[in-house]
Amino acid sequence: MGNIRIRLVKRTANELVEKHPERFGKDFDKNKLAVDELLTGQTKRLRNHIAGYVTTIMK
Repeated sequence: MGNIRIRLVKRTANELVEKHPERFGKDFDKNKLAVDELLTGQTKRLRNHIAGYVTTIMK
């Protein structure tokens, strides 16, 4: 079974990929840094969830 992600993670990740597709790729660590730059006020755990979903989208 796969991971279940909350709607906030999916919506935020999809919006980031639509607005800034050139900043993301298949590398989780680079995506994590890009998400950290683009979003402010997010917890580390939420940032990692969003970066992980962005990585899944880009693959």
